[in-house]
Parts: sequence; structure tokens; C-alpha cells
Amino acid sequence: MSHAFDSARRKLERAGRHFSDLERAISEFTWKRPYEAVIEPHPTKNDHTVHKIRLTSTLPPIIADTCGEIVQGLRSSLDNATYAIAVAAGKTDPKHCAFPFARNRDQMANALGRAKDLPSEIQSLLVGFQPFIGGNDLLWSLNEMCNADKHRMVIPVGAPVQRTGVSIHGTGFFSMPDPHIWDREKNEMELFTLGPGATTNAHFELALSVAIQGVEIVDGKPVMQVLMPLGVLVERMLDTIEFESKRLGYVT
Repeated sequence: MSHAFDSARRKLERAGRHFSDLERAISEFTWKRPYEAVIEPHPTKNDHTVHKIRLTSTLPPIIADTCGEIVQGLRSSLDNATYAIAVAAGKTDPKHCAFPFARNRDQMANALGRAKDLPSEIQSLLVGFQPFIGGNDLLWSLNEMCNADKHRMVIPVGAPVQRTGVSIHGTGFFSMPDPHIWDREKNEMELFTLGPGATTNAHFELALSVAIQGVEIVDGKPVMQVLMPLGVLVERMLDTIEFESKRLGYVT
């Protein structure tokens, strides 16, 4: 026997199966340490050299694709749940039953226009999840990542290298950025600059990650640290939506 929330649960389960694939793909990429040290002449200072770390390979497309499948699955599971409630509440062809997201709390009333086919009690429940900036920021970012995936054909991710430790000894002119900043456009990071005749013995501890790029709230955060908590959050939300729908008598 089918259940009102079967489709939503299948979407969530399918998204969950992608997590192991994503984690494996990220591990395989980062384990290779696909970056190298480079030395270049300083662009404005004669006889100075700039020492950098630069990526030697791009992210495998499977990583961005899998991230996109996860966020679309999580987002779709919420829409499937709200659609099921609208039907159960008597709407034969609901057109306005999407899970509402808003830029901020003040815009939630307008956002609920996309969910006007839902019973008022369910609308209030959805608002209680606070899917806006300043409410549940992580939940709000789910919608933003889905929009990015739709508009750019792939969720924007990158592979920044971060400095986790450093030990340096030497003589002569030496300059080092603090903090070190990853250049997303060039896929590189300046480590330090040496002047004429300067010597150094430098040891940097570096960590490569795969991070969300260009999505507000989660920009620069490792994808697994964003998507895994989102999966847990959406599952809890579905549990709450199902419980309340049964309590209110819309589904059995």
C-alpha cells in the first residue's frame, strides 16, 4: 500500500545514497595532493620571487554533479511532501504547494503565496522551520544551492588549499601574507615573497578541501560539512511534517 509521503522519502533516500559516492570521490581527489610549488618573478619588485602553491588538476566533474544531485534530491523531498499534503487535503490539481523559502522573515508572507494550496496549519508549520536568512540559514542555503545548480548546470564547487601550519627560518627580505588567501580564479595561493639574495627554510602544512563557492551563507565551506547536516535536517523536517499531518487528520 502506498503512503502519502512515499515519494518524499524516496527522494531523501536517494540523496542519502549519493553521500558515500561523494565522499569517495572527494577522498580520491584530495589523496593525490594535486598541487605543486611554483616560483615566479614578483610582478612589481625586481629580483624578488613569489613562492606559491598551485593546483595541477581540476575537480572531477563527478564531484559537482553528485553535489547537485544531493541538493536537488533534498529540495525535491520537501516539495514532494507538501504536494502530498495538498492532495490529501482535497486539492485535485494543486499548483501552489511548493515549500516556501524567503530572503528574510519579512518576505515569508509573500513566499507563502507559492504554498497557498496548503492548509493554514501546515503553512504555519513550514514558517516555523524558518527557511530564511536569520532563521535557519542552513535550510535557506539549500534553496540557494539548488538555484545555483539549475542556473549554472552544476553546483559551484572548488578545491582550495588551506595553510594549517608553518615553520620558517632564513635570512634576508621575507614577506608572507597572513592569513593566506586562496585565489579562486587562478587556483593558487601565495605562500611568501623573497628579496634579492634571501634564503629560507620553509615548511608549510597544507590541507586540500572541496568547498562550495559563490553561494551565500555556505560560501567557502567544505561540501560534506554542509550537505551532511542538511540531509539530517531535511529528514527531521519530513518526520515533523508527517507527524503533524497525521495529527491534524490530513493523512492517515
